[in-house]
Amino acid sequence: MIGWIADPWAYPFMRWALFCCLLLAGIHAYLGFHVVRRGVLFVDLAMAQMAALGAAVGVVVGLEHDTIGAYILSAGFALLAAGIFAAIRSTRVHQEAIVAIFYGMAMAATFVALEHSPHGMDEVKHLLVGQVLTVAPGKLLVTGLLYAGIGFVLARAHPRAMAVTEGRVNPPPLGPELVFYGAFALVVTASVGLVGVLLVFGFLVMPAVAALLLSASPAAALGWGCGLAGLGSLLGLHLAFHLDLPAAPVIVLTLGVLLLAAALGSRLRRAPAATPDAGEN
Repeated sequence: MIGWIADPWAYPFMRWALFCCLLLAGIHAYLGFHVVRRGVLFVDLAMAQMAALGAAVGVVVGLEHDTIGAYILSAGFALLAAGIFAAIRSTRVHQEAIVAIFYGMAMAATFVALEHSPHGMDEVKHLLVGQVLTVAPGKLLVTGLLYAGIGFVLARAHPRAMAVTEGRVNPPPLGPELVFYGAFALVVTASVGLVGVLLVFGFLVMPAVAALLLSASPAAALGWGCGLAGLGSLLGLHLAFHLDLPAAPVIVLTLGVLLLAAALGSRLRRAPAATPDAGEN
């Protein structure tokens, strides 16, 4: 039994994959908290898909993966989306609808861009699912430094971001929104390059939803989100190794199971308080 548990972590690529997931867990749990509380769940998918579209355009024009040029192009597409999401507001149409339309268009454009690539479908799979098990350690270290810098900016902007998230400022000022969505775009661009759109979506939304089901306190919810993202990564990678399955989809499914467990636990915790004593009737 101990060997079964320890076997995956004897391999350096598994340890680096776990480090990669844990690196993503913290900053994505924070951003996911704001996304879920604001009710704009498609923002992360749309931003990630715009970063993927930029990467697809890079492939078409001959840029190699994991190069500075490819990252700048991908980040440029994501930052364009960030500016649009920060600026577009309507009292008659919910922002989620606008973002969802944007996501659909970005997805369609990605397929169109890769239609004439000789390895188009392989590129689509790479952009959607990624290769978390083959991530380069050097790239992880660079990404960690990037996340540290963005985390510093987000920490400075946290009071204003929370005011918008909690509805205390309406309409939200454009400047702080550009900072928030711009930081979001840079994080998502780096993350998509590491692990693909699917796992980025899983890390942003599932732990945040589970955490908010377990606690109404923002600080506690952020703690729960980081913990659940880390636990889902550990269990998902372990299962993917032993079942010989692709890691990213298994991690997302594991996060989904943890979300269901959190929902059930939240329901059971509230049930005694909500149900009158049968003996009183």
